[in-house]
Amino acid sequence: MHNMDIKLGINWQINHAEEQAIDPVLFQLLESIQKGGSLKSAAAQASVSYRFAWGLLARWEQLLKQPLVILEQGRGARLAPPGEKILNANLQLLARFTPELENFATQFKREFDSILTRDLSPSLRIFASHGLAIGVLRDLINQQPDFKLDLHFHGSIESLRSLNHGDCDIAGFHIPVGSPGKELTPNYLAWLDQNTHQLIYVVKRNQGLMVQADNPKNISSISSLTDQGISFINRQEGSGTRLLFDLLLRQQGIHPDQINGYKNEEFTHMAVAAMVASGAVDCGFGIAPMAAKFHLEFIPLIWEHYCLALPITIADDDRVSRIKTLLQSKYFKQRLNGFSGYDTARSGIMVDFDEIFPT
Repeated sequence: MHNMDIKLGINWQINHAEEQAIDPVLFQLLESIQKGGSLKSAAAQASVSYRFAWGLLARWEQLLKQPLVILEQGRGARLAPPGEKILNANLQLLARFTPELENFATQFKREFDSILTRDLSPSLRIFASHGLAIGVLRDLINQQPDFKLDLHFHGSIESLRSLNHGDCDIAGFHIPVGSPGKELTPNYLAWLDQNTHQLIYVVKRNQGLMVQADNPKNISSISSLTDQGISFINRQEGSGTRLLFDLLLRQQGIHPDQINGYKNEEFTHMAVAAMVASGAVDCGFGIAPMAAKFHLEFIPLIWEHYCLALPITIADDDRVSRIKTLLQSKYFKQRLNGFSGYDTARSGIMVDFDEIFPT
């Protein structure tokens, strides 16, 4: 049976005399113009003709009664303020809701497939911290014709707690390498036991500060965030990234109240990066590939392990073996090796508790 993949997206509509949906190509054009300053090259990147691109912009400028792009003879193109506003709003929406839409699509696909095949066997339930590596793994699993996956994105500690309570089969979490990891270990071992759980290595990755291109506020370290004119966006409590960030603050003797925006939270690295890219805030804390995705500058601070935890009782399950094989695959490594701040040398191997949780 052909393995169907289901994707959900966000659709913009405006109502004048009639309801009209904004063509997603418009957002592609705006993003390319912002980066490259040329309508011609933006049209080429969106695989449409210059005439089509020009007409699409003109149509939506007329409908919105606002200029979206400023075209200057001999000087290319740049976004007008309304164009920047709509592009940034779309970036934030996609970043904030894409993980939830992916969760829902995965669950719907599982339920729909079970009706089609009358297959009542349970799916493998993975709760995992959001990130590029786990997204690539999900895509690979979804390409397998007979692998039923139920993936939900939650923070590291929440995922491990769910594993402990039996609400999922596998939990994806990340923890810093070395002494910072040692300090945070009790938060993780409250929900894990080396006598009943095993660990599969997914990837080693780098976390740091994400700032706007060219770093206009000259942010260089965690201590820069205490400067009056700098705004920050945080991750939610219960996420491994929040645990790590709070630890870095404690190590430098910085009180959360000294940081403008500490209490403003987003639920994924992608959403944090989008907030910085849109200019809503000056800085966020997250992974290097998300900074690259949104064309942000990245200030690396710390390496961390990303692992999957699972009960020893399912370690011999065929699906677990296949996950390890997929993590070791050339495709998985190629997809991630193009990004800075990722190391796939040990992807897919079993690792000891002592290495990940130094005591």
